[in-house]
Amino acid sequence: MTPLHYTLEDAHRWAAFSGDYNPVHFDEAWVKAQGGTALSVHGMLALLDVKRALSHEVGSAPFLNCTVRLRRPLLHDTTYLLTHDSARKGAAVVTDVLAGQVFLTGQLIPQTHFPPSAVTHRTVLKSATLAALQEAFAPLLPAAQQWHFLDALLFRHLIQDNSLLRQDVIATILPHCDKLASLLSCYPVVQTHQEVIFDSHLLAPWQADTRPGALEIETLPALVVGDLQHGAIVRLASQTRFLHHNISSAITLKVGPTGAP
Repeated sequence: MTPLHYTLEDAHRWAAFSGDYNPVHFDEAWVKAQGGTALSVHGMLALLDVKRALSHEVGSAPFLNCTVRLRRPLLHDTTYLLTHDSARKGAAVVTDVLAGQVFLTGQLIPQTHFPPSAVTHRTVLKSATLAALQEAFAPLLPAAQQWHFLDALLFRHLIQDNSLLRQDVIATILPHCDKLASLLSCYPVVQTHQEVIFDSHLLAPWQADTRPGALEIETLPALVVGDLQHGAIVRLASQTRFLHHNISSAITLKVGPTGAP
């Protein structure tokens, strides 16, 4: 059982790396105007701790599939508990201290192959950019593994990629935003799920000075269900290959009215 506690300083540190300046994490007046009560923790920041816990429970497999569900937002300056789920192998759960409500769940399971996918756009991170990002990531997760850093890097890519929202399935409902970072300030956006598939070699310890000359990141086709008026469900995905080992990440977002199902 591990206590988890996040502050506004943690939020600024994660945002400096990822570019996720969603006002739900920083602007209390904006949150209250949307019907909320307090600033929430970045889901991907909290999931770093969940994924680190899961990484110690894996067996032998060529690939691994990490699936997580964000059931409720965690709040700043509040203590939560991270525990291993005795009912499911390789699973963990985050609950609050008093009521025992479940906020996050995750599971890491073996997988035999890395799924092929179409590619809509490619971006190359040059060595200097990659070095700066590695330096920014270092304080976020002590004793990280390679897949932890790459997972965070793929999320950052989705936040920053200016081709993502030009995909036809997204552009038809989001005509006024050039990239996801802009969308976060235009509409209420809540992450609900993530799925990461990666080569098990990426369980190796991560070192900030281990990097290729450049890293190519591929944006994959998006999926959209619904519309902004009633609440759209948007699935965004990207992948990369690090030192000959594959990793992909897909995040699911709810965009629009926070009360939509």
